[in-house]
Amino acid sequence: MNNIYLIISIMLIILGTIGVFLPVIPGPILVLLGIVIYSFITDFSIVSLNWIVIFSVLTLLTIIVDYLASFISAKRFNVSKCGIVGMFLGGFIGLFILSIAGLLIGQTIGLIIGELMTGKELSTSIKSGSAGLIGYLASLIIKLIIVGIMLSIFTYLVL
Repeated sequence: MNNIYLIISIMLIILGTIGVFLPVIPGPILVLLGIVIYSFITDFSIVSLNWIVIFSVLTLLTIIVDYLASFISAKRFNVSKCGIVGMFLGGFIGLFILSIAGLLIGQTIGLIIGELMTGKELSTSIKSGSAGLIGYLASLIIKLIIVGIMLSIFTYLVL
């Protein structure tokens, strides 16, 4: 039975790592869940409860930073609700067409189109699109660093 949990744990960690790049998958949360399952099946002998608390705080930090990066960039450039919806729809469509590159391109184009639909000028809409892209990239970098730290510590503890 532990082998099944081990496989689930590894799959969650891999999916979570992929999810760092994809906004539709809660990457850091899945990585944390995979680590918690591994810790549980090893009776917390390898990864202690103290480490689980640290990993949980790091995961919470990624959620906060992700939200703040999007909020600050959207607020700074006065992005409308229509622009935000366009960003999510464009990113979703772009992801399926061109993978990660499509996600970035789709988000930017979607945000620009959303802003244009509210009556903003093209130059203002392009600035908003750039802000959305910058917010996403800032969030991505922070998530990569934090998940990288979590996986490095987890790997060190396991090995």
